[in-house]
Amino acid sequence: MFVYVNFDPDFVAEYLDETAPLDPTVQYLVAHPDQRIVHDGLVISEREKKCHPYYDWHDRNSETHYRLVGQMCPALAMHAGVALHRTRKAGAYDRGEIEQFGILYRHIERALAIGFRLGALGAAQQCTMEILDRNPAGIVLLDARKQLVYLNSSAEALCSSNDGIELTGKGIALTHSRSNGRLQCLITEVLSKPGSPHTFRGGGMAALRPSGKRPYAILVTPVGERYPGLTPLRPAVCILIRDPEHGVLLPVERLREVFGLTGAEARLAVLLAAGTDLRSAAERLHITYGTARTRLAEIFHKTSTRRQAELVKVLLTTTNLG
Repeated sequence: MFVYVNFDPDFVAEYLDETAPLDPTVQYLVAHPDQRIVHDGLVISEREKKCHPYYDWHDRNSETHYRLVGQMCPALAMHAGVALHRTRKAGAYDRGEIEQFGILYRHIERALAIGFRLGALGAAQQCTMEILDRNPAGIVLLDARKQLVYLNSSAEALCSSNDGIELTGKGIALTHSRSNGRLQCLITEVLSKPGSPHTFRGGGMAALRPSGKRPYAILVTPVGERYPGLTPLRPAVCILIRDPEHGVLLPVERLREVFGLTGAEARLAVLLAAGTDLRSAAERLHITYGTARTRLAEIFHKTSTRRQAELVKVLLTTTNLG
């Protein structure tokens, strides 16, 4: 980005396209990235200016002749700064003016650093939102007051389908009263029980639908409890919503790669993540309930989990980003 004031646009365009590489001050700044304040008197004498091709071009196209520059490097291979120009008639910058500029530039430097940091945070947030939006599961984030903070495109589609999920002024609700009661209890549990990041809170549930289709599988889990002071987004609760009518949520091969599950274990894990209870999953896989329990115990071991709700949380949040 190059912003200028009181310069002819054509002059600036020609400078950027053709003559900037010839500018001795630019060459000096690149060679001395740690020097905060530079004036052309440090770089080139008045006698040298008279026979220098850059100043020959500059004096023919601009009234300015002297320059005072403050620079900073907010990141590797990135330069930022501000330059003051004055005419030949105004004369070169004297020592007192350079010192005054140094005092002012400390504030400019701080503003540039803050701007760069905010830009970096904004880019990181945008990247995170894009990843969440590509998740086929519905993702809803609530703050500590149960107010909606974010929902991805999958969650928007679920809410717009008018099949049991709705957004209200109080957050998210289910149209089936008993299912909604269970959901609100899980949200309250997450918010009312502070714990360490390694302590699992929340749980899973099935939500009945007015259409009579298979129930939604819902997981409610905490997000985090510490945020930067100047962020407007402070999610406290994450709600993952899976619609079993929309196919398998997790690919078997990904589960095998990430957790080292066998094919049989991965197929069972997929059904559990989709909201199927263990007994029904055993019937669909044509295995006994005892065999399913044995495989589930091995899945718990390989995923470092102890409960089915905790397992579903790990499976969804670890492998389902695409």
